[in-house]
Amino acid sequence: MTRAALAAAVLLAACGAGGPVGWMHGGKLDGQVVAAPVDDWAFTRGVETIQLETRPDEPYSVNVWCVAKGPNLWISAGSESNTWAKNLVADPRARVRVGDKVYERAAVPVTDPAEVELVLALYAEKYDTQPKPNGLMTTQQFRLDPR
Repeated sequence: MTRAALAAAVLLAACGAGGPVGWMHGGKLDGQVVAAPVDDWAFTRGVETIQLETRPDEPYSVNVWCVAKGPNLWISAGSESNTWAKNLVADPRARVRVGDKVYERAAVPVTDPAEVELVLALYAEKYDTQPKPNGLMTTQQFRLDPR
């Protein structure tokens, strides 16, 4: 298969997959919408990436890492220039897909230093990463609260 044919196949898969494929962003997430509140996101511990949908009027979805503790779910952008992070700042309405379930959320920027520290520690534990010494300035965390 030529590179062009492979690229076209990946693009077609992304269009029909109802979300992102690998590093390529997608559109509206497909799946069963869960209306019930989530009391504990522990089921995401074994999930490496979830899908995040931003910009509901013109859906834009990506694969992201997540961490959770009890009823709280967080995502972290490598920088404020990430398209999806800019989208959430402009409009906090978001949807996340874990497996085949979709949850409607509101993205709240995390500004409390203690919460930022907790999120960075959870990332270090789950993904075996080391937070940068100036982690507060290099990443932007969002807590995904119920809508």
